[in-house]
Amino acid sequence: MLCLLVSVSSDAMATPSPAKSMGDPGITPLSPSHIQQNDTDSNAHTGPSFIVVVAVDFGTTSSGYAYAFTKEPECIHTMRRWEGGDPGVSNQKTPTTILLTPDRKFHSFGYAARDFYHDLDPTESKHWLYLEKFKMKLHTTANLSIDTELHAANGKRVKAIDIFAYALAFFKEQALKELSDQAGAEFDNTNIRWVITVPAIWKMPAKQFMREAAYKAGLVPRDTPEQLIIALEPEAASIYCRKLRLHQMIDIGTKTTQNGFSPNENVGAGMTQAKEPVRSKRQSRTFLVENVIGELWSELEEGDRYVVVDCGGGTVDLTVHQIQLPEGHLKELYKASGGPYGSIGIDYEFEKLLCKIFGPDFIDQFKIKRPAAWVDLMIAFESRKRAAAPDRTNPLNINLPFSFIDYYKKFRGHSVEHALRKSNVDFVKWSSQGMLRMNPDAMNALFKPTIDHIIQHLKLQEERFNCCDEGFRAPKKVQKAPEPSPKVDLAAGSGHHQYRACSGMAAGRYECISRTLRRRLLEDGLVSRRAAKKPLLSRKNIGDRLIFCKRYRDWTAEDWSKVIFSDESPF
Repeated sequence: MLCLLVSVSSDAMATPSPAKSMGDPGITPLSPSHIQQNDTDSNAHTGPSFIVVVAVDFGTTSSGYAYAFTKEPECIHTMRRWEGGDPGVSNQKTPTTILLTPDRKFHSFGYAARDFYHDLDPTESKHWLYLEKFKMKLHTTANLSIDTELHAANGKRVKAIDIFAYALAFFKEQALKELSDQAGAEFDNTNIRWVITVPAIWKMPAKQFMREAAYKAGLVPRDTPEQLIIALEPEAASIYCRKLRLHQMIDIGTKTTQNGFSPNENVGAGMTQAKEPVRSKRQSRTFLVENVIGELWSELEEGDRYVVVDCGGGTVDLTVHQIQLPEGHLKELYKASGGPYGSIGIDYEFEKLLCKIFGPDFIDQFKIKRPAAWVDLMIAFESRKRAAAPDRTNPLNINLPFSFIDYYKKFRGHSVEHALRKSNVDFVKWSSQGMLRMNPDAMNALFKPTIDHIIQHLKLQEERFNCCDEGFRAPKKVQKAPEPSPKVDLAAGSGHHQYRACSGMAAGRYECISRTLRRRLLEDGLVSRRAAKKPLLSRKNIGDRLIFCKRYRDWTAEDWSKVIFSDESPF
């Protein structure tokens, strides 16, 4: 059986890195420094013990944290509910927005930053540095370094390492305060193991950048790198799904589910057919609920596979895992992958639509001259974006800030209503209440490019998976494709569960992931199957264009972080 699980938002297999510094040639990949030699020893654990695990979900659009005490790993606490929020928008987490004072000092984060910036006078707001949705800069920057800069809403530049460090320091302060309140005494940071989630598509420099930001923020000292775990977001979601019951992820009822597709596409019938074997197997199985109550693997059979698609704000990541009984270990069939197909792509399409109606020159000037009003406009769109649905028939209204209407009239000399009538965009009208009135087709058109990217990536990964033996051996050697996979079921879960899974997973020390990590490192050519008698790549001979072959695949040694030397192997 192959299930496709879709989690919305961002985030665990725990993969801590014994890294040093971004320029240090001894950097190793993000891999556990305490991996066991014996994979079957799932309870073995070495290294320092911690009282609590705090997992930070650093997302593109929103962020948050959760924590669990190691003595009670199943009891996971999410962060305190935040003040503020927007109608129609969940505030389980807080927006990934940060505000710096005119002299570049940290002022606030999240709703507090956004609301304070909104209330500033337009002439005063020009001097404040407001940043949002900056996480993906680490993925899109070609030569990422500690000197990489970000652009604030007013156009000024600031070092990215400072922004990420400010954000992580904020979460550290909030978490320590909450833990201290719960303990009734000041909580010591040395008793905390920190977890930070990152997208699967991030390259090694981006992951190392997050570690450097954590050091700068004071989450952990450099001499105790094992105190920080860098976790892949889709694997966090997979671990969470492993703890669920089957009916919580897959609708096994008789009702046909559209799953976000148009009724014109023959998807509903396929979903119904796919659920029949799941339903029949579920009715005929003897569940292992006496041993592990409520866990997914107690309802699955040996060899059952599932795909977790983690749809976040900046990226969409997926991972393919297989259940191994009787322990319920997870075996990775194909390494985590993904692409920059998150919800910010929908925001970009909305901005393109505004440029088409009002002109790109006006939109560019409005963002610079009225940055707070632009933030208000995107908040209004975010609320309507979340209310969109493929079967919706009534229009969606988006409030235009008064400053947008006023500034456009001064800029063009005519009204917003005149611009809409003059444009060739028929599916967006002007409402007498001062709102853009978008029919369902207009909103669906904004979603389509992002959805097409996701579907294309899923199809590509399916081809790779079917052409490889377990998605691992000899990528260039085409294996005989297995029988066509059955139709897949779609299941959805809210994103805040995933960073809860991180804290619970790390607190419980699920060592079943060690095989998965070993396979990934082997696939990436980072370690050898045999004990290395000499470095995999000589430090003396490394060069910018040096290429070496590993497992029928060419690997470029573009930076030291992709090389493991024999004396640094984690195994």
